[in-house]
Amino acid sequence: MINYLTLVRNGTLGEVAVTAKPDSVALIFDTLKKNPRGLNILQIAEKTGINRMSAGRHLDVMAAQGLVDIQNVGNAKVYFLSKQIPVTTYMEYTSKHYCITDSSLRVVQLNKWIPATVGMAGLDFIGRPLPEVLEGVVVNVDECRAAMEKAVAGEASMVVVEERFQGKHKFFEILHMPIQFPDGSHGMMAISQDITDKKQLELALREEGKLYRDIVEHIPAVVFTLDAEGRIVYISPRIVEYGYVPDMLVGRLFADLVVPDDCGAVRAGFARARNEGTANGVRFRVLDSDGREVWIKAACMAMRDKTGVCTGTGGVLRRDASVPRPGNKNPKKPHQATGKPGSQPRRKSSGK
Repeated sequence: MINYLTLVRNGTLGEVAVTAKPDSVALIFDTLKKNPRGLNILQIAEKTGINRMSAGRHLDVMAAQGLVDIQNVGNAKVYFLSKQIPVTTYMEYTSKHYCITDSSLRVVQLNKWIPATVGMAGLDFIGRPLPEVLEGVVVNVDECRAAMEKAVAGEASMVVVEERFQGKHKFFEILHMPIQFPDGSHGMMAISQDITDKKQLELALREEGKLYRDIVEHIPAVVFTLDAEGRIVYISPRIVEYGYVPDMLVGRLFADLVVPDDCGAVRAGFARARNEGTANGVRFRVLDSDGREVWIKAACMAMRDKTGVCTGTGGVLRRDASVPRPGNKNPKKPHQATGKPGSQPRRKSSGK
């Protein structure tokens, strides 16, 4: 919970001067400004030349006006310049969008950026419910209204707002936070920041990632990535051809799929990929979900981070076409040439 404070332009120093000598107040103010770690009453009297009783009276008035903060250190009071800032001035010059409402979400104060963003005059906001003003401009206005109501109830929350206005598509990250007015009533402050460029880049990367994922998931081979310990991080849906569900394999050791006698060949192939960058033609057998052996030919590559450290292995698995599938009575022998479809092999001449 924060306290709501708006100092009048020219500050409240002029109001203090009504009950205190301007020179004395200015002297105390300047002394505290030069001593940001704070001073006690004796130190202030000594540095300003004002007697202790008068300095005490001035400090009490300045504290009441919010110009001075007081901290108790043992039996002594230490005085500091107030850390509160002129909210009005800050709101006008910051690049972020600020809007303050009362407990009914009616706009009390806002800076110039919000009206400029939605193409309205600032006075059109004052006194109106903020959700009503944003209706038709903010796409997810209901989510925004819920965050405002939570803030009034004392709970801060962050919402990413999508805005469409006059052909412009923008995104804002809005922090809704609770505030308290001087009369003790509650309200809400919304602090928003334009994140359109960041969001558009994020959406573009997401679309690009989807495109590449679609390509990976539809090529006629199994694509995989492993971490440094050989556990499966990703494996494409094509693995269902071997009776496995991709999600059920994530986190398992890749070696669990390999016929034990071929684990050495797999380790050697992956080691070659890590050392040389790539390894092609790594042949081994895997067990499908029914326990049948399938010959695989793999092409692997090392996965490295920005510093060049190997973080895992990636690659492509294909069924080895040189090995016949179970049930194939007329397998094609490895590297055997074949004639045209329907042609008969030429017989050797008998010499007759």
